[in-house]
Amino acid sequence: MASLVVVLIISGCAAYLYKKGTLVKSVAMVIVAICASIVAFNYFELLANVFISRSGNSRYPSLLPWAQPLCFVVLFVLAFAILRTITAQLTRQPIDLGTWPERIGRVVCGIFLGLILSGILLTTLAMAPLPSKYPYQRFDQTNPDTEKPGKALFNADGFATGWFSMVSRGCFSSEKSFAILHPNFLDQVFLNRHNIADDISIIAGSNAVEIAGKNAVWYAPEGLKNAEKPNETIESESGHKLTIVRTGINRTLLKYSGTFTLSQLRLVCKQRNNGKLLAGKGKNIYPIGYLKTADQLQKKRLNDRIKLQPDDFSGRVKYINFAFYVPNDFLPVLVEFKQNSLAQLPPPVSAENLQDALRQAPSVVPFIRVSECAKDSAQLKTVDSAKVCGIELAAGDKFLADLTLKINGQKHWEVSQTDRSIKPAQFDNGKTSHVRAEMKIVEPPAPAKLTRKQQRKRRSPRDSLRRARRSRKDVEKGIGGMLEPLNGYKLLSLKCNNPPTRTKLKGKHLPVLVELSGIRHHCVGVIAAGKTGDGDESVYEVDYCSLTTEQIPQGLIIAEDGSVAQPFPDNVWLIERAQSISEFYVLYLVKAGTNAIITSVWSADSQVAAGFKKYEGFFIK
Repeated sequence: MASLVVVLIISGCAAYLYKKGTLVKSVAMVIVAICASIVAFNYFELLANVFISRSGNSRYPSLLPWAQPLCFVVLFVLAFAILRTITAQLTRQPIDLGTWPERIGRVVCGIFLGLILSGILLTTLAMAPLPSKYPYQRFDQTNPDTEKPGKALFNADGFATGWFSMVSRGCFSSEKSFAILHPNFLDQVFLNRHNIADDISIIAGSNAVEIAGKNAVWYAPEGLKNAEKPNETIESESGHKLTIVRTGINRTLLKYSGTFTLSQLRLVCKQRNNGKLLAGKGKNIYPIGYLKTADQLQKKRLNDRIKLQPDDFSGRVKYINFAFYVPNDFLPVLVEFKQNSLAQLPPPVSAENLQDALRQAPSVVPFIRVSECAKDSAQLKTVDSAKVCGIELAAGDKFLADLTLKINGQKHWEVSQTDRSIKPAQFDNGKTSHVRAEMKIVEPPAPAKLTRKQQRKRRSPRDSLRRARRSRKDVEKGIGGMLEPLNGYKLLSLKCNNPPTRTKLKGKHLPVLVELSGIRHHCVGVIAAGKTGDGDESVYEVDYCSLTTEQIPQGLIIAEDGSVAQPFPDNVWLIERAQSISEFYVLYLVKAGTNAIITSVWSADSQVAAGFKKYEGFFIK
C-alpha cells in the first residue's frame, strides 16, 4: 500500500507540474515543500505538548495519541499554503527557459516534490496510533530487529526525515539537534507503536520518566546471571559495555505510562568528545532487559510488555534498572520514553577503571511486576533434594484452606487438647498467640436435653436458620481463624510434602521464605497430622507463636528488617512418634504494608531454591 501511495503521489506531482507549471514555479514549489517540512518537523512537538500537557482535563482523551501527527500535518499545510501564496505572487510573470529544459526540469521537480510529499504523508501515518502494519511493516511482528528495518519504495519517508536531520545538525544547528533528540526518527515512531494494544498508549506526559540522581548510569558487574537460567552468565558483546540506567516511571501519569513495551524505551548515545552534549548526531540503543536483583538480569524482547500497577509503587516514582549494550566509543546522553517524554542523563559513574565504577555504583533496586505475582495462593516447583519442601504458599482466605483439621470453636479446641501438650493454647477473645499442643479430634459434646418449651422454641424456622448459619460459620472457621498474628503482620501457610518419620526434625530444617530484596523469613509454627501406634489414631501437632521475647521467654526474635530471625518451634516432635504423616503445614509471619514480594522458598538441605510454577513471586500488600 505504501509503495502504491508513493508511486501515485510522485506520478501526480510530475504530471501536474509538467502540464500546469513552469520550471521556475516548479523549483519554487519544491523549495516551499522543503521549507514547510522544516517548519513541521521543528515545531510539531512543541504544539502537540500544549494539548498533551492538558490531558487530565481533556474532554476527548482518545484524540491525544493523534496530537503529534495532527499538529505535524497542520503545521506543514499552513506553512506550505502561506509560502505557496507568497511564491505565487513573486512568480506571476512567466519565464520560459526553453522547450527541453522546461519539459525535463518540470518532471524532475515533480519527482522531487512527490518524493517529499509522500515522505511527509508516510511519516505522519507512522506517528499515528495505527496498527504496526500501516503504512507498511517496518519491523518483524514477532521479533523486531532494530538493525534490519524495512523500507517503503524509494525510502520516501527516510528521505524526508533524513533531510531535516541533516539540516538540524548543519546550517540550522543549535544547542539541541533533531538528530540527537530523534536519531533514526522513523525507527523510533514505528517501534513506539509496535504491537500496540488498547491499554498501551503511544504518548506519555512530558515528565513521565525521571532519572535517579547523578549516579543513575553505571556499568554492569561482571558475572551477571540470567534470571531465567541462574547458572548462565550474561555474555558481553565485543566492542560494547553492558550499561545500567536507573529510570523512574512517574506514578501520577500511570494512565498513559503504566503499560509499555521495551521498544518504547530507548537510550540515545553520541560519540565521546564530539562537541556540545545535545548537538550533532545520535544513535538509538534499545534495552535487552532489566535487573531483577543485584546479580540477576531479566532478559526481555522488544515487544515484551511491562505493566505497572499502583501496588508496584512505594512512592511517587518507580525506579527500574534497564540494561543496554552501549558501544565503547559512545556516551549515553538521553533516555526517551514513548513518543514525547525524555530525560537528560548524567555521565556514567566516573572512575579510572571498571572496578572503581562498580564500587561507586548505587545499590540495585530489585524489581518484579505485581501483575506477575500471586496474591492468595501459588504452587511451587518441586525440589527433589529436600526432605521438607514447599508445595503451595497461601495467604488470606486461602490460608490453611486445605487443612483437614476442623475446630468448631474454643471449647472444641480445649476438649481436643491432650494432657501431653507442652503449652496448651491460651485464648484471648477466641484467639491464641502461643501454643505447643497435641490434639486428638473428638466430637463436640452432645447438647443437654431440652425441655418441651425449649423444643417448641427450637422448631421456630427463623431460629433454626440462625442456628444453621452459626453452626456452619463455626465449622468453617477452623484452626486458622483462631491463630492471632503479631500486630502489623500477616499469616502465611506453606503446604509441604510429608517428611519421613522416625527422624529428628529441627526448626532450622524447615523451609525459609525469601523476599525479592533478600530478606529471609523463618517459620513461626507448624501444623502436622500423623498416624501413631496407639490404635492407628490421628494425632495433630499444633505449634505456633506470635509473641516476642519481650512478652514471653523463648518467644519470637524479630530482626531490624522486621523478619523472624530464628524459627519457632525448635523441633517437631510428631515426626519421631508417628508411623506416617498425612499433612504438614509450616506457618510464617510477614510484615504487612511493605508490599513485600516472596520470590522463592529455600530448604535447609537443598542448594536450589524453589520458585513458583506460574508466577514470578508472591505479593503481600
